[in-house]
Amino acid sequence: MSDGVKHLGVKLIITFGVVLMAFVVGRLLWIENIATDEGEIHLEIIDQDGTIVFDEVLIYHEGDTFFNILDRYFDLTCANSSYGADSSCSYTFTSFAYEGKVILGISGEGFSVASDWSNTFLAFYVKHEDDYVLSTLGPSQIPFEDQDEFRIVLESVWE
Repeated sequence: MSDGVKHLGVKLIITFGVVLMAFVVGRLLWIENIATDEGEIHLEIIDQDGTIVFDEVLIYHEGDTFFNILDRYFDLTCANSSYGADSSCSYTFTSFAYEGKVILGISGEGFSVASDWSNTFLAFYVKHEDDYVLSTLGPSQIPFEDQDEFRIVLESVWE
């Protein structure tokens, strides 16, 4: 076999390996947390003053995401592509590692909590053992199981 054919074979093997590795990494980063059965979660919503404005159990269905649950129970205001308010929540942010919605405001019977995105934001917390821990994932990607507990807190970016 000539050196040219050997080099071509090595290049093809390396190219195939890189493409395969990119696919595997992409699948690992592309988290899709969808309910596989029915259940319930506990949710608290806390305004900027630290007042609990909502504290109830929410039912979810097979196929729901955390965002779907919130959208079913509350009136949401999401961000559009320039982080302006969009009450239709029609825009979905898409990047290599994330696809989902950004929630700027949430309201229900007797309460409304909204971020201005410049000075405040909605922080999503997940109860882990005895403490609530800030989620590193957005509302479209937050994993959940039956009986999990969550908090949504309007927080200042300056604290």
